[in-house]
Amino acid sequence: MLRAIIVDDERLSLNQLSWVLSESGEVVICQTFQNPVKAYEYARDNPIDIAFLDISMPEVSGMKLSRQLHELYEAMDVVFVTGYEEYALQAFDASATDYLLKPVSAERVRQTLDKIRRRPRRPEVEPVLEVCMFGGFKLLHPGPDRKPLRLRSPKTEELFAYLLYKRSVSRDEIMDTLWGGFESGKASNNLNSNLYYIRKAISESGLKVCLLPDRNEVQIVENSLSCDLYAFERLLREIRMNRDGHTELLKQAAALYTGPFLKGKTYEWASTKARRLEQDYIELQELAARIYLEQHQMEQALQAYDEILRIDALREDIAGQAIRLLIGLGRTSEAIRRYRKLEEVLLQELGTQPGTPIRELMHRLNR
Repeated sequence: MLRAIIVDDERLSLNQLSWVLSESGEVVICQTFQNPVKAYEYARDNPIDIAFLDISMPEVSGMKLSRQLHELYEAMDVVFVTGYEEYALQAFDASATDYLLKPVSAERVRQTLDKIRRRPRRPEVEPVLEVCMFGGFKLLHPGPDRKPLRLRSPKTEELFAYLLYKRSVSRDEIMDTLWGGFESGKASNNLNSNLYYIRKAISESGLKVCLLPDRNEVQIVENSLSCDLYAFERLLREIRMNRDGHTELLKQAAALYTGPFLKGKTYEWASTKARRLEQDYIELQELAARIYLEQHQMEQALQAYDEILRIDALREDIAGQAIRLLIGLGRTSEAIRRYRKLEEVLLQELGTQPGTPIRELMHRLNR
């Protein structure tokens, strides 16, 4: 099955092509987009085989988006969709596989898919580095063995972690952050040497090199690696765009957060990011608890509350929600133990006691 995206600023055309492609039985539609920028961001993080692009779109034309997508995946098939036949020549000038005229017919789509099948087989996908930034910092070879990739020194490792965190950053900012106390020439030499060590370690392991340095900045080529941070933030954006569901996406995001960002590393530049990601994770757990309660999945909601309290035991509001849920489930003894633990934590850490509503609730329960 071909993995496809469709990009068209007209919702009616988008829906019609989506239906025709789904009916073909040969295409899995990964996503549809009215915004070309969102489409590019998705393709940057997700492998796709074919893109159906409207040629005439505001801000970013189909032609420009095609060039951007081919920079990510050189072998990707691009099919332009247009209401004007005179655009056909432009389509082939842009190295498109084919073009479709609106309104799109099932027969014409079948011809396009036949053409794609007849194209020479694409080369095998080059193996990419797996990067884990939650719960520590690990670089792993792909595959079942997941053998670690070792870098030359702790400073080389910190540089790579910083580049992965920033994604695109100026050389001056890198030197100020990692070699701030050095004379500029020495800082530049250190940067260049460590960039070389990173690229050398990756290429000698037979993996796709994911660094793109130039005179002014260094970029991470995101589709040249697999990174838990990037996947988590992509899922977070998708969930925030529509907060009325996404239980499966919430589970995927939660599974990626295996611990604090760069846990065990004492990088000063990482502390703010670590706190923000922790709060993002707590936000997802609160959203999951709300959805589970709406779906009457009480045990799952309780697990979400427990996960929040594992990270932040001082969240009296969450502890109260968990206690009320336990009472509702008939688990009174456990609710009382939870309340006593809350009393203890608040007294030790803040010198306070639980608020009046939860105290009165427990008083009534103990009568």
